[in-house]
Amino acid sequence: MTDLGMLNYFLGISVTRTTSGMFLSQKKYATEIIERAYMITCKPCRTPVESGAKLTAHGPPVLDPTLYRSLAGALQYLTFTRPDITYAVQRICLFMHDPREQHFQALKRIIRYVQGTTDLGLQLFASSPSSLVAYSDADWAGCPITRRSTSGYCVFLGNNMLSWSSKR
Repeated sequence: MTDLGMLNYFLGISVTRTTSGMFLSQKKYATEIIERAYMITCKPCRTPVESGAKLTAHGPPVLDPTLYRSLAGALQYLTFTRPDITYAVQRICLFMHDPREQHFQALKRIIRYVQGTTDLGLQLFASSPSSLVAYSDADWAGCPITRRSTSGYCVFLGNNMLSWSSKR
């Protein structure tokens, strides 16, 4: 392998070095998702998901399920540097096999949130790790259809988030 110098851009992730560490961002990729969804001029929203909203398997089917699956998969890749949308993306991916209009509306809301927050990313601090801290939460039997639970966690080493997940 050859030395290509300082890391700036790798697999769609932009790396910006600062005095406090590194900032990982997928701003360009997020903008491409917004363009692919034809939502460049839409109004951004403040949250990726409506509070208390439950998605069900009922309602009219999506006209273009391929577009739904493509956008949902693209949002999954965006969660590498955007843990703030992990839960919302996990919710819409549950219905990739048979997407309905309400699922597509939830996906569009995530994209509207991403449009207003394209500058967000993952900050990695240059510091010696002092402690390992983990947080977790669960929504027991929260799915009204299957009564399955949703759980999530995040793990920090010092000030840096190392790992996170949200799954059913």
